[in-house]
Amino acid sequence: MSTSAPQQAQAPAPADLFQDDSAAIPREHSLVVAWWIALGAAVMFILGAVVLRPAPYAEISRFIGDGLIVTFQITIVSMTFALVLGLFTGLGRTARSSFINTLASLYVEIIRGIPLLVQLFWIYYALARFVRLGPHVSAVLGLTICYGAYIGETFRAGIQSIPQGQMEAARALGLSRTQAMRHVIIPQAVRIVLPPVGNEFIAMLKDSSLVSVLAIADMLRRAREYASRTFDYFESYTLVALVYLLVTLIFSRVVFYIEQGMSRERRDYPVTVMHRLAGVVIDFVILDLIGLPLFALVQLAMVDSPATVPVSLALMAAIALGYILFFWTKTGSTPGMMAVGLQVITAQGVPPRLPLAFKRLLLAVLPVPGFGLAFSHPALGRSALQDRWTATRVVRI
Repeated sequence: MSTSAPQQAQAPAPADLFQDDSAAIPREHSLVVAWWIALGAAVMFILGAVVLRPAPYAEISRFIGDGLIVTFQITIVSMTFALVLGLFTGLGRTARSSFINTLASLYVEIIRGIPLLVQLFWIYYALARFVRLGPHVSAVLGLTICYGAYIGETFRAGIQSIPQGQMEAARALGLSRTQAMRHVIIPQAVRIVLPPVGNEFIAMLKDSSLVSVLAIADMLRRAREYASRTFDYFESYTLVALVYLLVTLIFSRVVFYIEQGMSRERRDYPVTVMHRLAGVVIDFVILDLIGLPLFALVQLAMVDSPATVPVSLALMAAIALGYILFFWTKTGSTPGMMAVGLQVITAQGVPPRLPLAFKRLLLAVLPVPGFGLAFSHPALGRSALQDRWTATRVVRI
């Protein structure tokens, strides 16, 4: 007769140390350590090179700065269109109509079988026999078509992962199949596919370096131009590689926090400053997408005017202010905060009103008053982000 030891309640593991049922290996802890080492090494090398050897590293940094902006713009616009195309592709892959299903499947099989570089060459050079597209349009079109197929498969897997009983229950309540997909299936699938879509964004950010072959002045193209002029190939390409590494490390951590925010099993883990910064990064990407057409309109209206940059910055600041205050007062969460599972609430547990939200935003942005945000709680990284001056805090949704 065997006896078993009484089971003891186990406390939640730290936020950076998570063991699943597949293997009792603290993999997250190792990933966190490796991430910090890689990030610290990249930052130290870039800063050290710029400070200790300003010629040529400081000059290279200034030279490729506008190329980094172009890289972000192309990636964000392409990812937006790819998400829309991928959603329709995923819906087509799960459609009952054999024609729509076959058409979506044919698109996925063809596009995934052709390298992205070949697709870019075909759109820009081969398609020019019939219609001439600019380099930026060709780059966005190529990235959208290529990643739309991969994201479509991600959406298909997410939709098919929802239990069939969800659809049956929705239909039993009187919803049509379209209504059930819109109100029941797709909202649940989005929670599942959001982390993989974040990984696709990182992959697209790296693959956007291929658009340099279309004479687009992205970061890699600018580095090539500088190296061909000064013959500093090692310095130029080393700095570009480290900048790409730094950016992808940041976004990979953002994806990790998105996974945490989407996971229902990790709701009890503490909110850290890194979670909040991850939400800020996502909101920055969304604001960049919103501001792109407005920035283009300002440039068209103020051609060769020295006030173009100040007007554009003031416009973006106004958009960011309205964006944050609108979502904080409505739901307590901006889209970026919602992605990582965070919410701003008052002492009563409700979203702050406009004056309170504006005050908290000022305290967080302005350098001197913002010190009170850190002073209000000693364990800044291991407790809810509280602000005693406005009686608000950041908690998990």
